[in-house]
Amino acid sequence: MKHAYSKIFGKRTSREISNYGPTLAIDKPCAAVVYKGSMAEPLIKAFKGLRYNRERVDDIATCVCPPYDVIADPCVYYERAPCNAIRLELPMGQGGLDPYGAARRTLDAWIAEKTLSFDDEDSMYVYEQEFSVHDTHLRRTGFIPLVRLDRQRILTHEQTQEKARKDRQMLAEALKTSTSLVFAMYEDGSKEIGRLIEGAAREKLYDFIDELSIRNRFYRMTDRAEMTRLASLMNEKKLYIADGHHRLSVSFNLGLPYVAIYLTDMHASGVSILPYHRLVKFTRGRGINEVLAPLAPYFDCSEISRDHGPTLGRLIAGISSSPVPSFLLYGARGKPFLYMLKQKQAIPFNPESHEAVRQLRVNVVHSGVLKYLLGVADEEISFLNDPDEAVACVDSRQCDYAFFVPATTVDEVKAIAENHLSMPPKSTYFYPKVLAGLVFHKYA
Repeated sequence: MKHAYSKIFGKRTSREISNYGPTLAIDKPCAAVVYKGSMAEPLIKAFKGLRYNRERVDDIATCVCPPYDVIADPCVYYERAPCNAIRLELPMGQGGLDPYGAARRTLDAWIAEKTLSFDDEDSMYVYEQEFSVHDTHLRRTGFIPLVRLDRQRILTHEQTQEKARKDRQMLAEALKTSTSLVFAMYEDGSKEIGRLIEGAAREKLYDFIDELSIRNRFYRMTDRAEMTRLASLMNEKKLYIADGHHRLSVSFNLGLPYVAIYLTDMHASGVSILPYHRLVKFTRGRGINEVLAPLAPYFDCSEISRDHGPTLGRLIAGISSSPVPSFLLYGARGKPFLYMLKQKQAIPFNPESHEAVRQLRVNVVHSGVLKYLLGVADEEISFLNDPDEAVACVDSRQCDYAFFVPATTVDEVKAIAENHLSMPPKSTYFYPKVLAGLVFHKYA
């Protein structure tokens, strides 16, 4: 599969990431705004969503957009429709207003003219996405309630960045609205939650195929007995954040009691995590022998024929399923070459760090190989999830080498989150993204 998100929404490089400022753990809320809620309150509850009015909007597909942090060119969505959610999710300044003021004016206008309207009864929303990864057809089903913010129950795996946090907080303060959804996972060993959602009475609101050929179906649940049962089943669950760490951080910081979150079973077959591969452009050029020599004590290295060997996609799938930390190294100085490296001895990097971090396979490559053994600087690293595009970057001399890493697993996400740890940057790419614009939560 060619991971079209990197082509439509653009790649994110380490230089772009560093522009957000220092990375920090998710903040504790300010003492003045800490929510003093009762622990007897349910973990999840229904809400009256703010949605596009189907009498005013003919085609929801023209109104949705991806979340802000994977959009390379917002103009694509600005031009798609005058009421595209991009105007709330990633606003531009206009008419003498800064982006946040412009978004506030847009939201107020859309509500006043009934482009957006509130559902008339408390609801939970079911969201299905059908898609393909490596020629395998998958379906991911989740549901969207309000979730009580509780640091003991909502576990994260990623650090946040100051500039991005500030941007999302200024937008939230201007709109008092969640414009895109936090994405979290739970464990449903008995599959009782899944069966309830599949069998629930629900109204189909949208059914469309998006620009990535993903089929999106969106439903509304309103049966009180079914929603009460769903809340009961979820009440003791822990939630593991997949996407939306900055939005979650802002919600905590603002002292919000509840926030809208897309929830899905972490062990369902439709949960797909793609790898972010590492591209290296050395400030001072290094030949392949200079790169391989420091790795020799720790990795067995074998060259792979690109003419008659397995496809790159199959090789990446192979290292992702390997019990031994492995990665692929591609270069094109002179004749193109591809090496597979399998760990034979643990790298003694960050010996004081937690075992879950040291065993995280993407961290073995990022912190162990790139940072510890090769001494690669942050500004020499960029990230792509499309392996073919990574090869093209090497072939065109935009970078020196591509390090293809294994995909992170949900069990690795769980281990990092439960130990209150953080992964290195760009360790997970949950695919597909949860689209913005299907439902908004206006909390004030």
